Amino acid sequence: MNKATALLFLAGLFAASWAAANETAPAFYVANWNVENLYDTVDDPDNEGDDEFLPGNPVTRWTPARYETKLDNLARVIQGMNGGNGPDILGIEEVENADVVRDLLDKLAGKSYGIVHVDSPDPRGIDTALIFNRAHFSLLESHTYEIELKWRHTTRDILHAVLEDRDGQKLHALVNHWPSRGGGIEVTEANRIEAARTLSRAVEGIFRREPAARVVVLGDFNDEPTSRSIRTVLDVKPYPSQEGYVADKLYNLASRKSSKGQGSLAHSFRGDIEWRMYDQIMASGALLQSADIEEDEISFWIDKPEYMQEKKGEDKGSPVPTFEDRDDYLGGYSDHYPVGARFVHLAAQAPAAKAPAEKPIARVPAKKPPAPIAPSKPMADVQEKKAKMPTPPAKAPAVPASPPLYAPVVW
Repeated sequence: MNKATALLFLAGLFAASWAAANETAPAFYVANWNVENLYDTVDDPDNEGDDEFLPGNPVTRWTPARYETKLDNLARVIQGMNGGNGPDILGIEEVENADVVRDLLDKLAGKSYGIVHVDSPDPRGIDTALIFNRAHFSLLESHTYEIELKWRHTTRDILHAVLEDRDGQKLHALVNHWPSRGGGIEVTEANRIEAARTLSRAVEGIFRREPAARVVVLGDFNDEPTSRSIRTVLDVKPYPSQEGYVADKLYNLASRKSSKGQGSLAHSFRGDIEWRMYDQIMASGALLQSADIEEDEISFWIDKPEYMQEKKGEDKGSPVPTFEDRDDYLGGYSDHYPVGARFVHLAAQAPAAKAPAEKPIARVPAKKPPAPIAPSKPMADVQEKKAKMPTPPAKAPAVPASPPLYAPVVW
């Protein structure tokens, strides 16, 4: 083999290696799921809300065996997401504490996930949480934002996690579980309006600091994409947009499927099923631009595995819950279907392979900033932004095979 042939061979080998390494790297999968009352069987004396899910409760008769079945069912669905590869970011609602999230992660094989969780003041003791694939992301910091309702009523906090990928790009993920419609839509609408205002102030604060921030908003909003709380108060635009994407605006990836009558939660009435898109994923214009998202290149999934669906009766096609009417144990999954979206990440692509963007990120005139919203409960284990590594000694110490499962990750 002469020198020229050898160079061509090496160039081809490099190109093949680059393509193989980046075959899956350019994408990350974001999902959200209300897992429906994930309580353990341990009595928390500070949480009266968990009394319903204890072994001695005469209605649920919640036992360790039923808890394990619940975890196994949830894990099966989560591992099946993203074509069987599992999610890279998953927002979850209705978890009792960090322990149940850890128990759930123990059921997920093949990936090392990190946890972001803070106890909320919800009267039932249920919280939001976020898990992230530590092969793709590390946690920089996290906060919660308290939603202040009238008459000192309490609800779930909004969880804000700041992640960083291997290219050093930040991603803000905000997990929501807005107040329910129990008691009537009109009666409870003011609570969701207040939740939308709280989220809006938090997002505006992010954009003041980072005008082109990559933001993804997840959750069970207990409202539709067309509801006043989301379209007007939070000012979320429908996706896809025919006018391009403004960096500091949010776009609702669930809009199209919702407009077609699809949803993540089913209500059965006189033999008919009405679908509601309470579970949604929203993305900032900057994220949609940086991910090179076009109308035909992004898919918003309502994840409906066949084994999770009711097979007959008036609820046919709806998700099989753990209980029906609280006292009829079905041993199912959740009353919500998960939702997910896949983003293509430009930073992982070869510079020469990417043509200049036809539509640059739009900029809007600076607005008078609203009053800042302070995090109500900073996490104790907030991770500082990674520092530059010092020059290693001539003989570097051995690197551990892998960090502990729940330890912060620094690259």
